[in-house]
Amino acid sequence: MTEKIIASDYLFPIQQFGRTGKIHSVFDRSFNIQVNDQLININHYRSYLAGFGMYLPEEQFQAIMPYVELGNLVKIRSHGLTFYSTKGTIDLPLTDVTLVSLQVKKLSFTAAELKGLKEILIKQNLAEKIGLPLEKRALEIFEALRHPEPDWQQVVAYLIGRGKGLTPSGDDLLVAYQAMLYACDQPAEKLAAALSISLSTTDVSKAYISASIKGYVNSLIYRLLTDLKSQDQQLIEKDVKNVMKIGHSSGIDLCFGMLLALESITLE
Repeated sequence: MTEKIIASDYLFPIQQFGRTGKIHSVFDRSFNIQVNDQLININHYRSYLAGFGMYLPEEQFQAIMPYVELGNLVKIRSHGLTFYSTKGTIDLPLTDVTLVSLQVKKLSFTAAELKGLKEILIKQNLAEKIGLPLEKRALEIFEALRHPEPDWQQVVAYLIGRGKGLTPSGDDLLVAYQAMLYACDQPAEKLAAALSISLSTTDVSKAYISASIKGYVNSLIYRLLTDLKSQDQQLIEKDVKNVMKIGHSSGIDLCFGMLLALESITLE
């Protein structure tokens, strides 16, 4: 059976962000298209999909890559993407795409399921491994996040853009925290509002934040959350380990954000 394109339903209809984009960034097995303020991540990682991501099978990915250079024009059409380069043009049809939902707002969990996840996360000693130094102010912010309704303006002002890499550690932490509030049906609007203000961070991180505001996560976090229903501790521990492997410290930062959110919730 021919492998299909797989995409987060966050991206469709594909013209919702605009009709003209450009190549924003290029990596070994992925690239980002910027369409106005939105990024579309296109990759060839079979096991990972961003909330704003699309997976291309090997043949299609390799065919597109010679036309992918920084700043190149990409036309966004209802039926696909057209890439323009000095080598010519190439079309990527999007008429037969498998859409997957990475939306956590519709999930629901029992207290026992959430307690099980919390216990597994605690065992990982995440605070010692995150990408932020455990300075006094950081510890104060983390303590505030362990309680409902912290001062979100202060929290966001401190954490956003703090840390290294394409997605700074503070951003990853808040992305996961926001997702867990939605997934656990907790008040999430004030954090979403604070994150919606113009933020001083990387474009890639802004894309993850925008997706999280709408309740979308990456596929590894989504799998972890949906696997909670199994109450299979070994499976859940494996899922946590897979999330922790993302990037240099991004996965650990995400897990720490999930843990802080769970610690802010009364689980009875």
